[in-house]
Amino acid sequence: MLLRRVTEHAKAQNWFAVGLDFIIVVVGVFIGIEVANWNQARQERQEERRYYGQLLVDLKTDLETLAKAARLADLYDAAAQQVLDRLDNKNPSQRSPGQLAKAVHLAGFIYIPHASRGTYDELISTGNLRFLRNSRLKSQIAHYYEGFERDRQWDSLLRDQQSDYWADTAGILPRPVVRASVRAGEPSVTAQEDLAIWERARSHARLPNMLIGMAAHQERVRRDSELHTARATELIAEIERHLQDGA
Repeated sequence: MLLRRVTEHAKAQNWFAVGLDFIIVVVGVFIGIEVANWNQARQERQEERRYYGQLLVDLKTDLETLAKAARLADLYDAAAQQVLDRLDNKNPSQRSPGQLAKAVHLAGFIYIPHASRGTYDELISTGNLRFLRNSRLKSQIAHYYEGFERDRQWDSLLRDQQSDYWADTAGILPRPVVRASVRAGEPSVTAQEDLAIWERARSHARLPNMLIGMAAHQERVRRDSELHTARATELIAEIERHLQDGA
C-alpha cells in the first residue's frame, strides 16, 4: 500500500509527499528495530535472572556439601583416635566392641567435597556467560569455581591414602563386621571376636602411623570446607543483593 502510494506521488511529481512517505518508512523501520532490540534485551535480562537463580541453588547446595564434609571429617577423625587409643590399650569411654570395630572401618575414609558446577558449566559451554552484565560479580563467580579446582590438586593424594589404608587393614575385621559397618549399623562383636580383632590390628605395624597421617588430611578437608563456605556465603549475598537492585 505504501509503495503504491509512493509511486503515485512520484508520478505526480509531488515530492513533498514522496519525502513524507520516505520519512514514514524510515521511522517505521527504526521503531521496528527498537522494538526488536527492546524485546531481545528483555529476554536476555530474564535469562540473566534465571541463571543467577540457578547459581544460588548450586551455591546453597555447596554449603550443604561443605557442612557435610566438615561433619564427616570430625567423624572419621574421632574414629581414628578411638582406634589409636584402643591400640594403645586404652578403652575409649562408652564405646562398645562393635562401635570400636566399626571405627577401624571409618578411620580410613576421606570425604572430598565437590562444587555443584552445572549452571556455571552451562554458562561457559553455551557462551551465555555474556548474559551476566556485572563484570565484578562475574569475576567473583569465576574466582569461586577456580578456587574449588585449585584444591582438587590434593584429590589423588587423598584417594591414594585411603586406598593404602584399606589395603593395609584388610583382614583385621571379619566379613560380617565389615558388611555391618558399610551399612552404617553397629556390628555385633563378641568378647572373643573383640580380642581377635585388636590382636590382628596390633600386628599391622603401619597402622598407628597411617592413622596419625590421616589427621592431616581430615584437617585439610575441614580447612578447605571453611574457606569455600565463606566464599560461597559471600557470593550468595552478592548475587541476592544484585537481584534486589534490579539485575
